[in-house]
Amino acid sequence: MSASAPTAVPSGASRLFAVVRDVLPYAGLIVLIVYFSFASDFFLNTRNFERMATDSATLILVALGMTLVILVAEIDLSVGAVVALLAVIAAQVMAAGMPWYAAVMVAVTIGMAIGLVNGAITVIGEIPSFIVTLGMMAIANGLAYVFTGSISVAIMDDVFLDLFYSDQVFGLPVPLLIVVIAFALCVILLGGTAFGRELFAIGTNMEAARLSGIAVRRRKIAVFVIMGLLVGIGAVLSASRLGSGAPGSSPALTLDAIAAVIIGGASLFGGKASMVRTLLGALLIAVLNNGMVLLNVNVDSQYIIKGLIILLAVVLERLAARGRP
Repeated sequence: MSASAPTAVPSGASRLFAVVRDVLPYAGLIVLIVYFSFASDFFLNTRNFERMATDSATLILVALGMTLVILVAEIDLSVGAVVALLAVIAAQVMAAGMPWYAAVMVAVTIGMAIGLVNGAITVIGEIPSFIVTLGMMAIANGLAYVFTGSISVAIMDDVFLDLFYSDQVFGLPVPLLIVVIAFALCVILLGGTAFGRELFAIGTNMEAARLSGIAVRRRKIAVFVIMGLLVGIGAVLSASRLGSGAPGSSPALTLDAIAAVIIGGASLFGGKASMVRTLLGALLIAVLNNGMVLLNVNVDSQYIIKGLIILLAVVLERLAARGRP
């Protein structure tokens, strides 16, 4: 007995769902800004927007990396735990008397190494990435607590704290400048290079990409290494923002990064993603986080709201895709 095909959505309804999916990040961002502007007296002011921009830098960097990972039909569930671990390591390097730039290099290098391990085990071992990165999440969480004895490591290097949080270059806070540079490079990588085109091909049909001569394994591993690079930079910014390396300091980062990518219209099945729309999704999540904090919404309710947003975005994507040939 043959399995029945998924029920097709009528083409008219499919186009409607596609339109709703496409306008979701734009409309959602506008609605949130308008709502929080009326709901809180502290939302619409320059200082709050500056703080929101610097505080969301780590989220945006990780979301950019997650876009590449999801584009090739993989996932990385370890990013939140790895950011916390790398922040702890950077803090401990500086606490040991090493200069701040050595701490940055160590954090970024270890981040890339973790990405390499995630990618290699996923690709060479042919193990689903959500299992691999779930294991890495547990390892990173455990190491962060073991290294610190569950106590935050204070960062006393004023140069590091000022440079990666409050200092400005060309009128922009350094975290925001780093985000702008990373975003521009990711847009060029994805839209203007053969590497980017190959990632789209891998996500769309991995077997066809392999038969066409694309080094699928190498490309996937490279994506995880880039993810690790962006996570390492994000960890440096996180450590500077908090003024310490704290285990468990980024519990919602993984959810927020995935939410940003999905809200941006990427398909969890691969082959469809946009850096510009991911940025919009990340900004939406940043505004949502900021507004809910201003309104004293408890953490549990914040998770519920984000979960509902992710489900809405995924359902819209699948309904829109059902009508495509």
